[in-house]
Amino acid sequence: MCSLLSIFNCMKFHLVLWMALTSQVCIAQWPEFNRVHPVSCQWPAFNYLAHGFFENVFVIDTLPNYYDGYLALGRGILCNPDSCIKYTRNFSAKCNENGELMWWNRYDNPELDMGEAWFNGFPANLGGAIKNHNAQIVSTFTTKQETGEFDTFKDYLVFLNLNGEIIHQHMIDSSFAVYAFNGIIEDTTDSTYVAYGWYQDSLQVINNTEPDAFLIKLDSLGNHIWQKMYNNTFAVWPGGVVKAMDGGFWICSYYNTGLECSDNFTFNDDLVLIKTDEYGIEEDRIIIGGNCGYEIATVYEYEEDMIVLAGRLTPVEFGETLYEGYIYTALVEQLSNGQLASLNEIHTYLHTPGIGIFTDLHHLSDGTFIIVGDNFIAATEDGVYSKSGYLLKLDGNRDSLWCRSYRCYDEPLTGLQQQDAECFLLDSKPTLDGGFICSGWIQQWMDNPNPGLQTPWLFKVDSLGCLEPGCQDVGVSEIVIGLQNTMSLYPNPTNTTANIAFSFPSNYAPPKKSELVVVDMQGKEVMRQNLTVFGLSNATIDIDVSKLASGMFTVHWVSEHAWLDSLKLVKE
Repeated sequence: MCSLLSIFNCMKFHLVLWMALTSQVCIAQWPEFNRVHPVSCQWPAFNYLAHGFFENVFVIDTLPNYYDGYLALGRGILCNPDSCIKYTRNFSAKCNENGELMWWNRYDNPELDMGEAWFNGFPANLGGAIKNHNAQIVSTFTTKQETGEFDTFKDYLVFLNLNGEIIHQHMIDSSFAVYAFNGIIEDTTDSTYVAYGWYQDSLQVINNTEPDAFLIKLDSLGNHIWQKMYNNTFAVWPGGVVKAMDGGFWICSYYNTGLECSDNFTFNDDLVLIKTDEYGIEEDRIIIGGNCGYEIATVYEYEEDMIVLAGRLTPVEFGETLYEGYIYTALVEQLSNGQLASLNEIHTYLHTPGIGIFTDLHHLSDGTFIIVGDNFIAATEDGVYSKSGYLLKLDGNRDSLWCRSYRCYDEPLTGLQQQDAECFLLDSKPTLDGGFICSGWIQQWMDNPNPGLQTPWLFKVDSLGCLEPGCQDVGVSEIVIGLQNTMSLYPNPTNTTANIAFSFPSNYAPPKKSELVVVDMQGKEVMRQNLTVFGLSNATIDIDVSKLASGMFTVHWVSEHAWLDSLKLVKE
């Protein structure tokens, strides 16, 4: 069934499908946003690859029933060559719904040699920028200028239109105090904004003492309404502030326990959940815990005073292994006396053997959940791990339905001394077709196409986490991005033999073991063919389809648990 918002796209699809069957012409690929974007930025008079992150992504729907693409915000080394090593710049990119890059914006003052950042803390999203009720992008903006003994910081509340252009910005603070903004939310009850992160007043800056977690409430002109700091906390996590149904706020923060970790260098930080009233005054807190890991969480309030807590935790029972833990959800309740109840109904999911990151929690209209992040996930059956983004789908009872990981193509692991590219997801948004648009960055290493480069990337998946429809029919858990259109098929339609040609990207070595899996339109597997070892050059494979019934089929190229590409085949 097609929703009203997507009926035009559905009509186009059925029209094309009808043409394919009646005129014996078949679509080889789907015209969707389904590829990585390591893009170049043309900035007079320089031409270079963007070296940085896409931290935020937004679905842009500027006209009724018209879906016109995505706006991504990020930062990185995007500047004049004489200062590229020292400073980062903020930028945005607009892509249409097919993933085609339309334009770039760059945000800085070229007359000043200063560093600027949308938020001065973690390079993650979860609230770092938001789309407000007026369909404007709202964020905080920090500039830093080296002035001698102390750096000069200036903090702004900034508004952008959906073309990525700055509409107006307002000064929040220009004192010696330091704000590190990890996110912002809109308080729709009074059209104000609540920013959060960590804060050092001027005395803390001079004495170089630890900062405090804070909330600051601002009007639309950047004026302070109130500001609250929280004792024995260090910062509020990205995505760690949610407006409560009773008018208060849920805060996910952390504090330093003072205990050393097994490396005798790192100090253990425990996650703490705080509930406040509407003025940011603390009502109660509970210690969630942690054990020398990267503890981060957010909440979804399903009834007043009752929340789902979701995040990543390194439990004590994992011993002294740094960063080892799991992704989890749990239920927490605020009792009538204001106290927070202990965790209950804890569900654990992905094991995180390294620095696995929890990024986002989405509660969907059908009552299900999507957890987004990146993790070290086994890339091969022999236990070699690869850093990949992931989407984890949960039902209404928070039980796992499926999990798919995402990485960009690179040189396959050979067992030799080499390092696989690491793929990070920093933001995600539901799309009108039930899928998700995801943004982040890829850390490429010496064996990858752009050695050493940090590459911003975007990709779009459907409601089942597939880059192209049907990956759920072949039982894969990993999606490799950047190999789309590798396969081409001729003749098509055919009644005897189909010739599938592979055209590999530069610097790509195909897997030694892979196969073609053919499924019908009902998702039933009808054929499977092992592929011989590819050489480094392109290859052509013949498959016998004479025994297939007439109709349309999907041919998937898979390697063990990884999906690589697919195309449509019509059997006469």
